[in-house]
Amino acid sequence: MKKFSLILVLLVSIVLLSSCKNSSNVFDFILDESYDSFVTMATSADYAPYEFIEEGSDGKNTVSGVDIEIAKEIARALGKNLRVIHKNFDFLIEDVRSGKVDFIIAGITPTPSRAEIIDFSKSYYTEESVEQVVLIHEDNAAAYATVESLNTTGLRVGAQTGTIQVEFAQLFTPLATLKAISDINELMNNLTNKQIDALYTEGPVADVRINQGAPFVKIVLDQALDYEGNAIGVKKGNTELLAVINSVIDQLILENKITEWLSYYSA
Repeated sequence: MKKFSLILVLLVSIVLLSSCKNSSNVFDFILDESYDSFVTMATSADYAPYEFIEEGSDGKNTVSGVDIEIAKEIARALGKNLRVIHKNFDFLIEDVRSGKVDFIIAGITPTPSRAEIIDFSKSYYTEESVEQVVLIHEDNAAAYATVESLNTTGLRVGAQTGTIQVEFAQLFTPLATLKAISDINELMNNLTNKQIDALYTEGPVADVRINQGAPFVKIVLDQALDYEGNAIGVKKGNTELLAVINSVIDQLILENKITEWLSYYSA
């Protein structure tokens, strides 16, 4: 009996250890069986079509999206498999600054304040290719037809914490009440339920929701002239990794791959 009990305890321990290793916020991609190590990327996987969690062909959750495809190409260029860690957007810059992860991709805009903390690649989306928008509930489309009409005391506007969209909200609708939280899905639900009146986000993110039947209409934020697109972040001074990333971005843009992925994941 004691021997049986000991075996049972060992089996339970193994299961628990396996569960810890296969954490629900860590996703491994074996890109080539010959690769013997991983490069680690962090993202906030709530931002379709860039990165989002979905059920894979094996019935288990996986992370997908345009940024994941870009990360896979970076990993291949390094001769490594890819490990993706899903975290709140607020933690990403600190994680790469401290060396917890190798790079971050999550629709991040290389603002001057962020560039003081980490280094950025060249932009792989630009203001020419990706619109900045404000989403309005379709019931209020007539009342709020312009961004200027949203700059009203008592109006409630939303944006994801730590994003450039928070700055847009403060710049273009300073009279409105800003609700900034880390979960874009919660903000989308807030807009659906009319708990907020408008939501600042990116065009492709808005398109995915509208294509899925969300009752939203878009106002294009033409005034966002200082938007510098999205880039990949690495630890300060990691010039070797940055050179590989920039080379991959150049090749993907040349082959029109990013545009193709954006169309595919936005459908």
